[in-house]
Amino acid sequence: MLSAAVRADGSSRFGKNNRWGTFPSIAAGWNFSEENWIKDNLPWFSFGKFRASWGRSGMHFAQNYLALGIFVTDIPYMGNGMLRPQWFGGLYNDKLSWEETDQYDFGLDVDLFEYRLGVVLDYYYRYTDKLLYRVPLPGDYNGFGMQWANAAALSNEGLELLIKYEIFRRPDLYWK
Repeated sequence: MLSAAVRADGSSRFGKNNRWGTFPSIAAGWNFSEENWIKDNLPWFSFGKFRASWGRSGMHFAQNYLALGIFVTDIPYMGNGMLRPQWFGGLYNDKLSWEETDQYDFGLDVDLFEYRLGVVLDYYYRYTDKLLYRVPLPGDYNGFGMQWANAAALSNEGLELLIKYEIFRRPDLYWK
């Protein structure tokens, strides 16, 4: 089994050269229990499958116009509305882009004894790059002390194990 997909998303929340993000994914699986050498030699083996996948997803930031710098309304002057930079909001950064997450998954499914005993084992690794972070700026020459940038990363991984067993399999009582 093989599956692949590509998605492209656009958002006006990013810098002018980073509005679009491309997010591909691919997955493959092999039902090795369908192979003749398993069927002929292991009658107690009901089902077996290897799985693997990789995908990238993107996330835009929740606050609008971070890439353009943050402005707020100010006290009107002579009846005219005024805008001023929000000094603690950050300096303009047209290089802001999508936060990207790559995830890898590997799995094994095994069922034995006419599906009475089963084991599912999964491993995943997730790496998120280009996380938004407020980067301090050196000096105080322009009034801005920081700037939003894609300057952080985070990773996590895990292993999951599921063991299932059918205790009773009768017409009047089924307990798994």
